[in-house]
Amino acid sequence: MNRAVFLQKRAHRAGAQTCLARMLRHEGMRPWNPVLVCSEPGWLTTECERNGVAVLVQPFPSSRALTARLWGNAAFARRVTKRVAALPGTPVIVHANDHWEGLLGLAGARELRARTVMHLRSPGMREADYWKYRCGDYDSVVAVGDEIQARAKGWDAAKDIRLVHDGIEPSEFSPPKPKAAEFPRRVLVLGSPLDWKGWADLTEALFQLEQAGALPELQFDFTGAQPDPAQNDLKLGRLRRARCNFLGRVEMFRELVLGYDLVINPSRMETFGMAAVEVLAAGVPLLTTRVGILDQAQAQAELLVVPHQPAALATALKNLLQNWPAIEFGLARSQENLRAKFLVGHTVAKLTAEFARLAGSGERA
Repeated sequence: MNRAVFLQKRAHRAGAQTCLARMLRHEGMRPWNPVLVCSEPGWLTTECERNGVAVLVQPFPSSRALTARLWGNAAFARRVTKRVAALPGTPVIVHANDHWEGLLGLAGARELRARTVMHLRSPGMREADYWKYRCGDYDSVVAVGDEIQARAKGWDAAKDIRLVHDGIEPSEFSPPKPKAAEFPRRVLVLGSPLDWKGWADLTEALFQLEQAGALPELQFDFTGAQPDPAQNDLKLGRLRRARCNFLGRVEMFRELVLGYDLVINPSRMETFGMAAVEVLAAGVPLLTTRVGILDQAQAQAELLVVPHQPAALATALKNLLQNWPAIEFGLARSQENLRAKFLVGHTVAKLTAEFARLAGSGERA
């Protein structure tokens, strides 16, 4: 039997990890007998083991020195090969879940004599990263979103970079939540302390609304730790009516989302936008920037704003504050959009078709 080996360094619950977990536990992936290789135990390894997916925990090399890194990659590949060889089946595919795993994936594939698939995910990836991690040396390169696919094609015009959107599971859908009678006093904010998640754009929008006398006393709960002002200054000290609360790392994301009547996604860039997609699937009202695939998912145009534009975010929030009873959130239509294009079954079908094409093409890496 054939096996596909998936490399994913970090195992905590985050976008790349949840997307990978959905793929690995999907019935369409079972014929490929997937084995997950992680650097550490965590949410992802536990989730995979719970669903019968083989898991190997093998520390990834981390040296920054080139010679040490190359030696570490080769040693890592030998260890993984030995452990994979002890499992039933023949490893024919090595899948790197993002460009960070690129060098290790190639080293592992050489040892295993397997074909290679690179999954481009990170919105902050630059052309230098694409070449540094040797993404172009993979037999197949797939991208999770239209924008990153277009960027990568611009860097490597000779490569056939295929679009394989991430997807969610049918069980993640809930009926649209009844709209609150008035604008909620607590609002959930998606993201992390990283500056490109747009938290500073939201706090600037809140400041603009305060200055205009248009903001009541509200609490904004952010899904992450408070950023270091030296790295991402939210200028919280100037806010008087908006109270910002930082929740730290969130593991039970869907359960958290269902406790709110409005969620804001202020991100400046995304390759897909899975957290926001999960909010729509949960049936909770969402105001989001126009990033990733969200303009294909969010059915209500007035709930889509230009990213990195605090004034646009302030205008959209003011509209919600002033016209809450009349606002139509379009959740049922948004969920129809998700079911039509962004189910994990579609993802797995495209990815395994690529596996089959490579495995059946003869010579291995």
